[in-house]
Amino acid sequence: MYVELFMIKVRYDHSLKPNQKLLPIKSIDIGDKIAKKNKEEWVIPNHYRSQNENFIRQIGVRFVDKENNVEKVSIISPDEKSSHNFVYHSDKNIWFEPTLFSNKKRKSYFLYEESSILTGLTNAGTAKLSYTANGLSNNFATIHFVPSSLPIEDYEEMIADLYRIREDFVRDDRNVAKVAISSNKVVMELQEQLKKLTTAIKQINANPHTVLELQITKKKPQSHGRFDLRMEIEQYMNPGKPNYRNRSLIPMVATYENKLIKQLLEDLIRYSTAMGSNEITTKSLLRNVKNEREMYFRKSDLEIQRLLGSVDKIEDINTYNRIHSKLTQDMQRYLDEESSIRENIKSTANFTANPNRVLDTQYIELTLEMNGIFTNSNHYYHHQSIQGMRAQLKYDRREQQLKIRNYAIETPFGRIPQIPNSHFGTIQLGSNHVQSQIRLYKAFCEEAQIQSEHRPRTIYIRGFVRPQPNGIDAVATPRLDNYYDYTFDFVQISSIHVNGNEILVPADRDSLLAFLYNELPVMMHGADQSEEAFMRLKQLEKLQALTKYKEEIHSAAEEFDELRETAQRLLELPLFSTLDLNERLPIRPTQVFLHNPTYRVAWQAVKRIKHELSATLYIEQYQRQISTGKVEHIFEVWTLYKILHLLIKEMGWRLDGYKDVTSCLDNYLLIGNQKGLQNFSVTLSWQHWQVELYYEPKIDLPFTQYLTPDFVLKFKKNNRSMGIGVLDAKYRNYNSQGIEQWVEDINDIAINKYGNMQPIDSKWQAPILASGIIHSDITISENAEDKYNPYHVMYNETLFNTNLSNEKAHKYGSIYMIPSKTYVFKNWFRLIMEYHLGEHKVCWNCGEAEEVHERQLLTQGGYPKYYYTCKKCNEFWVKVHCRSNRHKLVKHMNNYHLQVESRRKWYVICPSCGDGRPTQAAPPLITTLFEPPPELIDLDDDIPW
Repeated sequence: MYVELFMIKVRYDHSLKPNQKLLPIKSIDIGDKIAKKNKEEWVIPNHYRSQNENFIRQIGVRFVDKENNVEKVSIISPDEKSSHNFVYHSDKNIWFEPTLFSNKKRKSYFLYEESSILTGLTNAGTAKLSYTANGLSNNFATIHFVPSSLPIEDYEEMIADLYRIREDFVRDDRNVAKVAISSNKVVMELQEQLKKLTTAIKQINANPHTVLELQITKKKPQSHGRFDLRMEIEQYMNPGKPNYRNRSLIPMVATYENKLIKQLLEDLIRYSTAMGSNEITTKSLLRNVKNEREMYFRKSDLEIQRLLGSVDKIEDINTYNRIHSKLTQDMQRYLDEESSIRENIKSTANFTANPNRVLDTQYIELTLEMNGIFTNSNHYYHHQSIQGMRAQLKYDRREQQLKIRNYAIETPFGRIPQIPNSHFGTIQLGSNHVQSQIRLYKAFCEEAQIQSEHRPRTIYIRGFVRPQPNGIDAVATPRLDNYYDYTFDFVQISSIHVNGNEILVPADRDSLLAFLYNELPVMMHGADQSEEAFMRLKQLEKLQALTKYKEEIHSAAEEFDELRETAQRLLELPLFSTLDLNERLPIRPTQVFLHNPTYRVAWQAVKRIKHELSATLYIEQYQRQISTGKVEHIFEVWTLYKILHLLIKEMGWRLDGYKDVTSCLDNYLLIGNQKGLQNFSVTLSWQHWQVELYYEPKIDLPFTQYLTPDFVLKFKKNNRSMGIGVLDAKYRNYNSQGIEQWVEDINDIAINKYGNMQPIDSKWQAPILASGIIHSDITISENAEDKYNPYHVMYNETLFNTNLSNEKAHKYGSIYMIPSKTYVFKNWFRLIMEYHLGEHKVCWNCGEAEEVHERQLLTQGGYPKYYYTCKKCNEFWVKVHCRSNRHKLVKHMNNYHLQVESRRKWYVICPSCGDGRPTQAAPPLITTLFEPPPELIDLDDDIPW
């Protein structure tokens, strides 16, 4: 039978009312003929338009050689549980799916039934075509409707990824220890069991278990042998025949046991093929790793790019070792300088708990109030350098961050309390007494400042100060304007109390040394160069780590290839050549499996292999197809499960129980049921943090209004709500729809709709940490991050007619995600945890906290700089502040702050004030990335009628 598929346009007569939801046909335009993908498969993009047309076409079927015999044509779902009948137009000799209309009219046209939109018009997925002729039905074609605004590879990877995610969740749910099961471990287990099964199969092939089956054969008459009464009677009745019927018991190998082994080998071949090197599952993983590696190379320092030449050169181990050795040497001199300073401090430090009073000092008691993070006017620093250990803190009583209440000096005439008569003063500590340094550091370090924000602290210091020359007392020096300069020059601090609680100092020498080695920052020459040297080395190691991961994926795929080839060779044995599997066999023990030694070995291997394969859907649906559904919904479902998958498998979060999660996905993949995703929510945990992930929750607003954002992440710390992140999925192709559509989505959705929503339910009354869209168009942000930054759109102040501010820093974003580029979401999530929630000491690349090494240095301006290295995954990041306003910055090898496109790509622009932006004249920001958009067609006017 020869079948042709065309893209057709059906025009309906709207002058009459619908009869059973059908309108008379006015005309049919036969358009492009669709070429087959293979013998019985077609691939058709949705939103199909012919050239220079503004209307969407649908499929039409023509039977070239059987047009008179076909009685019925239907399009059915892969599981054959739902179908739509086609109608036949005799003039055009074409079968097509009719549009169903409601009785509502708009602009002289009846509106279509939204519940029965034409298959493949706005949907994507797989469907079958069936015809009935002479009373017999037959499936004659499979049609894959693919998204028109998403590359076919990405769409196919999206579907394949859902299958892989489902398998990973099932395997993790089985694993009591909750340790992620990698494909390497799976293939190793399958190889071990197949090796045992191979030994058993070879023995079975030589001497298989058989059953005797009574068969009737033809046999020549013989004058000797066993007497056969039936043959004697036939000879008597039909003398002279050369052959006579004979009944005999024939041994047959088509036993349940042998068939089950063959079925398992075929299942293993299907699974190994799906996981092999030539399949989309593996190719998708490799593309994701390669894309991430290319991104890191593109964002790396130009020195790295110069030394490597191209990202592929990292795969040459000799090249890597040579460059790694050079960068290690560059970094080592800074480590040596830092170590030298620490050793010098150690050699001169005073570790005595109660040292003798220093001569020419006076005892003083000082009371202060601290409330929040210090500003630039405080000029706070506390470090060790070649000059020794030094601390300085300036205050301005007009600012709330730090105020002097009073002080009291012990004199020969008694204790004299004083209240400063000016706003300004300086507190400093220059002493080699370690305990004094620890007390002051713990009282005023950055962590203490953060904890005092909106929770003022009263700090009470007792110690000895060096008197100021020409002072009216030990700390006050008169000025010409009748005000005093105040300098509290401590040489020893006896105690510090915070809100009445004394700061405790360790007594043992090892703990005191740990403070010098691990906590008190080092001030050294070339601090910026030290940071760059560390960054270059870690960038190189990151590229190498991704290269090794790529090799591991490729190696696992090759192992699956070998597994498939081994199973195929076993199926070629004579034992299986005559076995026909007409139905799927259940797995169950038998007497042969339990008591025959060879079959018992096979049975044990069969059970283990079956257990491994039962986690996957590849056996049941090895074509990885789903029922047709709206493309934007497929994108949303994949995004939902990919977010879960990334958080659990890569970022260290834990989910207790996967049953509901996997059952919803099974219903969607196997039968196209989306109802299970209604009111979908899960709770993930990481130590003292919880993230509640919601899909399309209903958030009530005032005046009976409500919103249903696609994805909401609610962050809790020790079960206390800390904030909300909102992402709304937008299935867009901004290349054709234009940058104006992108700006509109940001303003209408991210900012106005969700960024400023005011829920009335206390469940949702939490700070909006981040609000943005998540889309599948990688072009708009990846190729122009400086203009369309995915993590902070407000960097483009011109485009959004705004100014950077601390309140809007990294609040509004536009991230993209496809199966081959998932690192953007990970970076966005890391932004929330580090930048908004302050968990910058945790590696959010892998979720590690215990094995994160912190190293403190100071910038050239004297501000603290924290280097973090994850010992588990080798991730490296730095926490600093911008120079102008001391806004927090967290710098990564893949920055969510906007990088400065210069030789040193480690530099970033502050999202709060723009500090770090190049000062040279720059061309105005471009606000149009693409060609002028074509005229957009309203979907209601787009449907055939």
